[in-house]
Amino acid sequence: MSQMILILHLYKNSIITISMKRILTILSLISVLAGTSSAQEKQHSIEITTGYPSILHFLEYPWTYRTVEMHWNGQTYDEHYQPGINIGYTYQWRKRWEVNTMINLHLTIMDINQYPLLPGAEGTATSGPEASNQYDWNADPTTTRQTDVYGAFCTSVRFKWLVRENFSMYSALGAGISIGFPIPIPYVAPVGIKFGKGKVYGIVEANVSAATTFGMAGIGIRL
Repeated sequence: MSQMILILHLYKNSIITISMKRILTILSLISVLAGTSSAQEKQHSIEITTGYPSILHFLEYPWTYRTVEMHWNGQTYDEHYQPGINIGYTYQWRKRWEVNTMINLHLTIMDINQYPLLPGAEGTATSGPEASNQYDWNADPTTTRQTDVYGAFCTSVRFKWLVRENFSMYSALGAGISIGFPIPIPYVAPVGIKFGKGKVYGIVEANVSAATTFGMAGIGIRL
């Protein structure tokens, strides 16, 4: 009888030991998977994109060059847009959430046309609509080419509303400010697409922005 009790006791202890080992194994596995998941969620990347100037650019030019005053002084200008470049840093702290900061640089080439004074006109008027009547607008102007570089900064939060293995779609909301027009204006990106699961991925975005390009396309590099 005592032998039977001993056997049952050993059997019971062995079951408890096996159960504990299994529990510890499962807990260890869950811990490893949780750590892996957390590491995969948190990512740092650099994004380089290009596109055409922002809406803010169209506000900057009349403000910077004071178009009306130019007209009073016998001047007009022809603008030649150049693609801008956006250099951004993105931090993903959750699977669906990212913070993006971006610096925008865009180049504009402008031809300033200076028309001559009419015969008999004296001096150069600097104010008033009547000043423009002193210039011969039918003559050939003297053209001077001017190149301007504009800079801006923008930050936004992205929410990925569609996530697949190598493809995601997001929307973003933030604010930007331009060096030439220092008034914060909202940044809204209704839709953006990121594709590719490797170290390098592609990105395309349509936005209404203060300090980035209208639409942009380029690459991202996961660090």
